Amino acid sequence: MNEDIGPDRRSLAIGFVPGVQPDKWLTRWRERNPLVPISARRVGDPRAELAPTPGGGGVDVVFLREADHAPRSAPAGLLRIPLYTETMAVLAARGHEIGAYESLSPAELEGERWLDPVDAITASPDEVSAAVDLVAAGVGLLVLPQPYARSLSRRDVIERPLEGVPATRMGVAWSSDREGDVMIDEFVGIVRGRTAATSRNAGDAPREKLNARQKAAAKARARGEQSRGDQARGDQERGRRQAPRGKGRSPRGR
Repeated sequence: MNEDIGPDRRSLAIGFVPGVQPDKWLTRWRERNPLVPISARRVGDPRAELAPTPGGGGVDVVFLREADHAPRSAPAGLLRIPLYTETMAVLAARGHEIGAYESLSPAELEGERWLDPVDAITASPDEVSAAVDLVAAGVGLLVLPQPYARSLSRRDVIERPLEGVPATRMGVAWSSDREGDVMIDEFVGIVRGRTAATSRNAGDAPREKLNARQKAAAKARARGEQSRGDQARGDQERGRRQAPRGKGRSPRGR
């Protein structure tokens, strides 16, 4: 365990925005790090709840939503890895004719009444919920990321995939002040698909960092070992080519 983590830091708090299901990553964490508790909770403003220091309150890592066309470089103050683009959906009151389609395009919805757009990235969960209330009342249609729409789980509202509209993207982020945090790196590796065989347990001691001279010496040793290996293989090959061939067995006499 990293020395700057300390005994009071042997836990990890995860935040997520509506529409994210972090259970599979929490399960993998518990399988690989059973001695390090992990918890997760939904957050309203993901950036505001990131903890800049271990054990400083808030969450250590957050799943956040952003525009699909947003720069892949992280915003100031964050370390962030884009994960996947979300499918968008159109929401309507149950019984609306969109229920007859598997998916829709904007052209197929011409003439429909629409609610004022709600930004799923910046709007609070309460604001989104209020807009969906209007959808259920038949006031108009609404576009949301499909995972967000499904997380609302309302029987009086239906949703269908909507193609050809600006999409949103999910990412995982943490404070830039926490760069190199062993436990955060471990969790992000799990989210990105790192297997147990390639993952370093969060309770393991951190790898010693080498200075420039030590790195150069390590590279020289590696080159020397490779050169000796190549020479040994070459000697073996020459020995096989130079070895006299054995005489074939003569036919058996009658």
